[in-house]
Amino acid sequence: MPIKTNLVASGHSIIVLDAPISSEADANDWVEHLDFVSSKTEQKDAILIVPFTDVDEATAFAAYPAVKSCYRIVAVCYHGAVGFEPELAAGVAATIASEADPALPFNGCKLPNLPVVDGSSRLTKTRIEQALHAGIAMVDVGHDNKPEIVRLISTYQINPVTGQADDLLLDINAALILRYVRRDLRAAAAANPRRKNTAAARRNLRSLFLDRCLKMNDAEILEHVKATKDELTVVQSKLDKTAVDARIPSHWVRGMHVINTTLDVY
Repeated sequence: MPIKTNLVASGHSIIVLDAPISSEADANDWVEHLDFVSSKTEQKDAILIVPFTDVDEATAFAAYPAVKSCYRIVAVCYHGAVGFEPELAAGVAATIASEADPALPFNGCKLPNLPVVDGSSRLTKTRIEQALHAGIAMVDVGHDNKPEIVRLISTYQINPVTGQADDLLLDINAALILRYVRRDLRAAAAANPRRKNTAAARRNLRSLFLDRCLKMNDAEILEHVKATKDELTVVQSKLDKTAVDARIPSHWVRGMHVINTTLDVY
C-alpha cells in the first residue's frame, strides 16, 4: 500500500489506524511492514494500534495466524462506541506516547476523548476477560463512569517459532521495553563507533552493555541483571571477523495485573 511505502523510511514508533482491519490479507500486510521496519537492519521498532467497537470483530481479527504471533499489534476494543474508532486509537496512542516508563502498565488510564457508552452496550466482566484471553486490549467504563483501559495487551498468543501457546510477550509493555533496551544499548555503542575487534575492545563493550543494563535494573525496567550477568556475552562473530555477536539476557519487569486475595475468617 502507498501509505506503508511512505512509512518505511521513518518506521514510526506508533502507527495508528482510524478503522478496523477486516481482511486477513491487509492484516498480513501490516505484520510484514512491522517486521520489516523493526528488523535488526532497519532498527525502527514500531507498534500498530487497530481500533474496534465490536468485540466479535476484534476477536476475529486477533485470531488471524500472523496477528496471533505478532507482539507489535494492539487490537483495542471499546464495545458499543460505534463511530469513535479514530478517537479510540488516537487516545490509546497518546496514552502510550505520554508514558516515559516502558514497564509501567496502562491499567485504569482514562481516555477522556471517548463517550460513555450506553449501559446496554457494556460487556460483562466475564466477556471482557474472554476478550483479553483472545488477545484483545479492552476499554470499559470504570467505577467513576469514565472510559478507561482495562489492560493494554498485544495480540501475541502463539510463539511463531514453535507454534505453541505463549504469553511471554503478552502485554504491550514487552514491545515497549524491548524497544527501550535496544535503543539504549545501540545508542551507547554508537557513542564510540571506532573500535578495533580485539578481546580488550570486546570486554570494554560488554562492560558498557552491563552497566546500561544495571541502570535499567535500578529503574525497574529490567530485573535479575546481576544474577544473569554471566549470560551477557560479546564475542567475535564466527562468520565475520569484523563483527561481534552480543547476547543480552533481558528479564523484563511485568505489571501487577492480578491481585489474588484470600480472606481467612476466624
